[in-house]
Amino acid sequence: MRAVFRGLISSRVAAAMAAVALMPSLGGCTSAPDPTDQQPPTVQSTSTARPAPAFVAVLKRYSADQLAGGATAVIIQMKSRVGEWSSAEGVRSLEGKEPVQLTDQTHIGDITMTMVAVSVMKLVEEGKIELDDPITEYLPNFESLIKPPPGNVSIRSLLSHRSGMPHYWDTPIDIGNRRFSHEERLRFAGAMRWRQRQIPRYNYSNTNYSALALLVEKLRGKDIGAVIHADNVEPLGLKDTLMSGGNPPQRMVHGYTEENGEVLDNTLAPFHAGSPDTGMISTVPELNTYFAALQKGALLTRQSVEDMHHPKYEEFGLGVVRRYDECSNNAYFGHIGVVRGYAALALISVDGSRQVAMAVARAPSEDLVGFDDPQSLEMSKAAVEALNMAC
Repeated sequence: MRAVFRGLISSRVAAAMAAVALMPSLGGCTSAPDPTDQQPPTVQSTSTARPAPAFVAVLKRYSADQLAGGATAVIIQMKSRVGEWSSAEGVRSLEGKEPVQLTDQTHIGDITMTMVAVSVMKLVEEGKIELDDPITEYLPNFESLIKPPPGNVSIRSLLSHRSGMPHYWDTPIDIGNRRFSHEERLRFAGAMRWRQRQIPRYNYSNTNYSALALLVEKLRGKDIGAVIHADNVEPLGLKDTLMSGGNPPQRMVHGYTEENGEVLDNTLAPFHAGSPDTGMISTVPELNTYFAALQKGALLTRQSVEDMHHPKYEEFGLGVVRRYDECSNNAYFGHIGVVRGYAALALISVDGSRQVAMAVARAPSEDLVGFDDPQSLEMSKAAVEALNMAC
C-alpha cells in the first residue's frame, strides 16, 4: 500500500466529527420495526399516489453529485414512517458495465467494528468478561506486542476508541497490500507513541479492534470471521454478509483507486481479508436489516444495547457512532465505513422508525481517504439531513 494511504484515520477525527453537534438526551427507547424483506433492485419510491417524501430530493441530489464527481456506483435505501425509497445507480464494474443493483455486495469497511462489538458484548452477557476488565487479564502477551501503555487498557476503552492506542495505518513503515494477522497490526502500532491518557479521550484507532479480535478468538476458539458469522449474521439469516478473504462474491460492486495514472481494482484487496476493523462485505438492504435488529434487541439484551450507546454526549459509543436526531432531540446510531475505493454508512433512530444505508464506489483517486475525510462527512451530512426530514 502506498504511503499516500497510510494516514487513514488521523488527528482530524476529533475536530471533524465535532462539527456534527450531538445533544445529550438518550432516553425513551422503543422497539424498532421488524426487519422487512429486501426491496427489488431498482430505483423506486414506495409512494405512487402522493408526492415523494421530502427526504427523497436530498438523497437524489447526493447520488447525482457523487456520480457527477466520478463515483462509479451509488446505492441507497431509506425506510421511515413517511415513506420508503431506494436507488441503485451506476455500474457494477468499469470492465463489464453491468448496471448496479440494490442487492449487490460491497465492502463496508469500519462498519465491521459494530459486529465485533456485538461479539464482545455477547461475552459480557455470558459473564466471560466485564467491560472494565484490563485486556491484559485475558491477553498476557498484549504488552509484548505493543509498547506498554500509560496505564491499564480496559475492554471498554478499546470498544470506544479511548485507549489512546496508535492507529496502525499511521505507521511510517510501508506495510503494503497483503493479508495481516491481528498481532502484526498491533506491532505496527507498537512502533509509535501512545497518546496520553490522564483523561481518557476519544481517538479513533482501528488497532483497538485488532486487540479485541485477539480477545474474542481466544475465548471462542474460532477466528473472528467465524465468530462474527455466528453472533451477527446467522441469527438474522443474512445471505450476503460475510468476511472477505474467502470465496469472492458473485455480485460484488468494484471499487477503484488511482496510482501513477493507473486505475486499480480493489475488489479483492488482501489487506482487508480477515480484518476485524475493515473486513466485512454486505449489501445496503442487509445493513438496514442488521441495524434494525440490533436496535430492537434481537442480537443483544436491551441493557447491552444501552451500554453500546454510552458514553453519553460523545460521538462514539461502544462500536457505534452517533449523530444528532432533530426529530426526537436524541440520536441516530450506526457506523461509517471506508476502505480503498469504497464508502458505506448505516444509521437508525433510537426508536427504529427511521433508518438509512448507503454504499458508494468512490471516484478513483490517490487522495487520502478515511473515517473522517470530507467525502465521509458529506455522506453523513446527507444521511442525517434525509433522516431529519422524515419526522
